[in-house]
Amino acid sequence: MATLLDKAQLFRSLHVPGTPVVLPNAWDAASARVVAHAGAPAIIHRRIAVAPAPRP
Repeated sequence: MATLLDKAQLFRSLHVPGTPVVLPNAWDAASARVVAHAGAPAIIHRRIAVAPAPRP
């Protein structure tokens, strides 16, 4: 199993000048599996991925 340091080094290696890192956002475990299966090198997850609309 990869250590936290291994994961950090892998994530850092994705940051190459001139090549943007595209991080897909997974909403739940199922969407994370789909994104991983599609070949994403990294996936982000946000508890609230869509900000609530301001109330008048």
